[in-house]
Amino acid sequence: MQNGDTVRIAHRRRLLAGAVALLLAGLATACQTTPAPGRTTAADGPAAAVPEQSPARFFGPDSFGKLSITMTEREALATGELQTEPVSTVLGKTVYSFVGGPKPDPARMAADEKLEQAVAKADAGTDTSAAGSAKAAKAYADSAQRMVERLEAFLGAGGASFRDGKLDAIAAPAGAVTAAGVKRGSSLAALKAAYAGQGLTSSSKTAYQLPVPGHAGWTVLFELKGDTVQYMSIGRGQP
Repeated sequence: MQNGDTVRIAHRRRLLAGAVALLLAGLATACQTTPAPGRTTAADGPAAAVPEQSPARFFGPDSFGKLSITMTEREALATGELQTEPVSTVLGKTVYSFVGGPKPDPARMAADEKLEQAVAKADAGTDTSAAGSAKAAKAYADSAQRMVERLEAFLGAGGASFRDGKLDAIAAPAGAVTAAGVKRGSSLAALKAAYAGQGLTSSSKTAYQLPVPGHAGWTVLFELKGDTVQYMSIGRGQP
């Protein structure tokens, strides 16, 4: 999961500790495969069936298909790899699916925007009544849950997210494979063997990261389910 989004989730949970514990029950385990990034995440599209990539295309360390981490949003859209309309535009990010991936859902996007407006109102703290506190608690909990859902959808289907017009993350779709042969379904042992001596480190109990050569602050993130690679992404400032 992308780091900035995860920090925001954690911050809101701390704000709600105690009085609204029941509202947040279960959120801590809702995103079992993500470390404390982005993703992010980011990111951030509606859940949908994951399109198969045939033949497999190489993913990383600094690109996927025609996309490169040095691209602006305009340059990335010009490659034809991404759909022309975003699937999410909240939390300061614009997220696109790959061509053939999930389509934008205007109703869901509008609901997400409305939810974030409710969170902004809660952040302002102008209503300190019991009813106002209850509304704020619900807004925080609903927003945190939607962050998890959007990030899991982004990682599952694959796509690219942008912040301030610059590429922020690329999530690998099903079928993508690294030059070293790692893909979804690869074992942890295979992951470690593939990148032995290349800077692979554990970033959490459920993820490993690999620095992107020549691009300080960028990493390839391998997120695990058990001892198996479930998601792969390239991101700026991933833990």
